[in-house]
Amino acid sequence: MIFIVGGAFQGKGAFAETHFKGKKIVVHYEETIREELLSGKDPLAETEEFLRENRDAVIISAEVGYGLVPIDAFERKYREAVGRVNCYLAGEAEQFYRVVCGEGERLK
Repeated sequence: MIFIVGGAFQGKGAFAETHFKGKKIVVHYEETIREELLSGKDPLAETEEFLRENRDAVIISAEVGYGLVPIDAFERKYREAVGRVNCYLAGEAEQFYRVVCGEGERLK
């Protein structure tokens, strides 16, 4: 699995499409995590299951933990879940990139 992370509108999708043509690209994984939380599911367990079936995927997720801490309890839970799942994905990835201004830096 290849994991790509970066801030909003930093060119993560274009980077993936340019460098990993022909691979399954999963965009906005952070939104998958939100949907799982809203459905009462465990995002980490769901991610583990997803990886069992998609080891060749390119997964793209946004960094959502910067900035002010949200007042809303769900938003705090969501940010924590995204951070924990992103850490898990980075650990499981064969390749891990951070994209800023359209440029990818390989971290793993």
